[in-house]
Amino acid sequence: MFNIQQTKSGAHARRVRMAETRPTPGKKLAHPSARGPRIFADTATIADIKPLFEAGIISGVTTNPTLMKKAGANSWSHATEIARQLIELVAPNPVNLELTELTEKEMVAQALQFAQWGENVVIKVPVGGYAAVDKSYDPHTGLKVIRALWEKDIKTNATLVFSSTQALWAANAGACYISPFLGRLADYAYKNDHPERAPGNSLYWIEDHKNSNNDQNVSNSEYVACGGDRKDIGPRLIQEISAIFTNYDIHTEILAASFRNFSQLTECLLAGADILTVPANILQKVCDHPLTEAGMATFFEDSKAFENNDRKALEQ
Repeated sequence: MFNIQQTKSGAHARRVRMAETRPTPGKKLAHPSARGPRIFADTATIADIKPLFEAGIISGVTTNPTLMKKAGANSWSHATEIARQLIELVAPNPVNLELTELTEKEMVAQALQFAQWGENVVIKVPVGGYAAVDKSYDPHTGLKVIRALWEKDIKTNATLVFSSTQALWAANAGACYISPFLGRLADYAYKNDHPERAPGNSLYWIEDHKNSNNDQNVSNSEYVACGGDRKDIGPRLIQEISAIFTNYDIHTEILAASFRNFSQLTECLLAGADILTVPANILQKVCDHPLTEAGMATFFEDSKAFENNDRKALEQ
């Protein structure tokens, strides 16, 4: 469990200097959560998104090809149709669309196409990993695309972020959002850690401080990888990014992604996330609690006494 004592009060200073997330111009009753966190639905299924949006639970959407396929898309034209429906449904709130091209020129061209579909389109750009697909690909493609789109005033979301340095470089390139994938961090550590070493050693382990053989694990910082239980790695990464962004007044929003359970929502908010993108099946349960259900049942049952008394009074 993420330790609440580790939360940094300084994150508030950054938050209040950023734009309101729920502006209410001309309204007599200002929104009490004008700078509160936003919640996005991590799905492309309109039947799931519409009731969540109408209830005010979500204020944006994130998608990817896998989610489009789950939503029923069986062709590129069908996926395009679903994307356009999402953009219209939640406008002016953001809809994050993921690029499928992998070279700078093609990615920028595809992003320009997506951006024409609506002013609320945000382009999802993987921050790295290109050389893992093809060794000939430029490893800095993602940052270059983010920079090119920023110059064209197109909003981007840097995805597949697993370290604070990746987040910083994406922000410097011009990303409006960065998405740490917190669930995958814990999954990786559980699978790859050496059990005889401290938790998170697969992400951070230095025996040779000069790194003379260039073989030390420095995929993350020691604060994130080794500062607590494996299951807390994701929230601690968000806290680390939040602290860095606060230090330098960086207004790139931290969009926490890859949730595995309900408790991680609270942990990420305590850690300083600006936005949570959450699977629909988790969002559909945000109002649920056994004590809430018991309380409602009791209130409803007790209210019948008033109806019975009114009925008796009318009969007399």
